[in-house]
Amino acid sequence: MKKIAVALVIASCAFASHADAVWSWWCENNQKSADVAFGIGSKCSAVEGLELSLIYSGTPKVEGAQLSFWGINCSEMAGVLQLAPWFNKGEEPCVQLGFLNFNKISSFTWGLLNVSDKTAVQLGLLNLNKNGFLPIFPFINIDKALFE
Repeated sequence: MKKIAVALVIASCAFASHADAVWSWWCENNQKSADVAFGIGSKCSAVEGLELSLIYSGTPKVEGAQLSFWGINCSEMAGVLQLAPWFNKGEEPCVQLGFLNFNKISSFTWGLLNVSDKTAVQLGLLNLNKNGFLPIFPFINIDKALFE
């Protein structure tokens, strides 16, 4: 088990040495494209891997994960994960986790309010899914295509 952990650390260090990383105090890298973006408020033109911010992540095109510790994620995301405690908005994220989640198409959302055109599974206090077995349903809403 220790050998696997050491191998993962070495692999991540090797990737990080070749990754293009950008730091933002508050959304000042609008014209830059990066592999990894960090900041208090992060906004680049595109991010290939990870966008990690303290309060706001606003890069329009994120292909990996978009994480905000205390704030908001807002993008035209087609990536793997959007995670923020308050608000997530993306076009086609695979997974969204937060209090308020808005998307067009996704696989899974979990929060108090989930709003989507087409999501396979929604878990939350109130789920609005245009393609769900009911358009508005509390606690869980499942895409009606899963029943076919």
